[in-house]
Amino acid sequence: MSKRKNGKKSLKNNYPLIVAALILLAALLVLVVIINYQPAAKPQVPEKPVQPAPEPSPKPEPQIQPQPSPEPVPEPKPEASKKRIYIILDDGGHNTKQLMPFLEFPGKLAIAVIPRLAYSKEVAELTYQSGKTVMLHQPMQPLGKADPGAGAIYVNMSDDDIRRTLNENLDSIPHVVGFNNHMGSASTSDERVMDVVLKVAKQRGLFFVDSFTHSGSVCAKVAKKNGIRIAKRNIFLDNDKSKEKIMEAFNAGKAIADKNGYAVMIGHVWSDNLASTMIELYPEFIEEGYCFESVADFFKLEDDSEE
Repeated sequence: MSKRKNGKKSLKNNYPLIVAALILLAALLVLVVIINYQPAAKPQVPEKPVQPAPEPSPKPEPQIQPQPSPEPVPEPKPEASKKRIYIILDDGGHNTKQLMPFLEFPGKLAIAVIPRLAYSKEVAELTYQSGKTVMLHQPMQPLGKADPGAGAIYVNMSDDDIRRTLNENLDSIPHVVGFNNHMGSASTSDERVMDVVLKVAKQRGLFFVDSFTHSGSVCAKVAKKNGIRIAKRNIFLDNDKSKEKIMEAFNAGKAIADKNGYAVMIGHVWSDNLASTMIELYPEFIEEGYCFESVADFFKLEDDSEE
């Protein structure tokens, strides 16, 4: 009995300690729960990476297909079937007054300009601007004592001097596409001289017209030997400067054109009646089936024999 009393007494005495221990234990449990408790994490939605605004794709450049270069259209050749008249007016360069009436001529023609004169370059420019053909009128030694002028070619000159003189004269006249001889009955009768002259023409791609001032001309012979095509004067238009004689010369030229298909006629810019007569006769020539061509066109044809 005493033991039960002692046990109850002991329990009663220890009750505050037990309560305190329980409170402490409960507090510890609460603390542990608080420490370990984490609210459920919201699922992390991965952020969408910010895509930079797409740069506009460059528009493809149009594929330009290379176009084939157009083939050059060759200039129409003169009609060989027509009766062609080639007119050359010599002695240009002394002044411009005598030149101007010939530039009014409606057909094609050539002005042969003497080099080293006061108006040589100006006459060549005016001729070119008018659509006419520019030639050099190369001074050459005659058989007589007449002075051919500055820049002449003489038979006693060396080959080098002939080449130098001719090249200097050609270089001094703008727009030159060919040349003929001024005087020159001695020079054109000399094979060595003409061999040098025609080789210069060939090297420079120029044509040569034999003014045919002397029947002893060797130009055709030398040209054939060198494989060079030249032309030869058929008619002088103004040996007599009267209108009647000029018209007679034109009629003689027409007869040659009727026979050969062409005629090369040479006149001079100082002929008072020549320009007006040419302009007057032009409609008649055209109506009769003749055509006026640049002498440069002669060398585009293949049907004419070398003269």
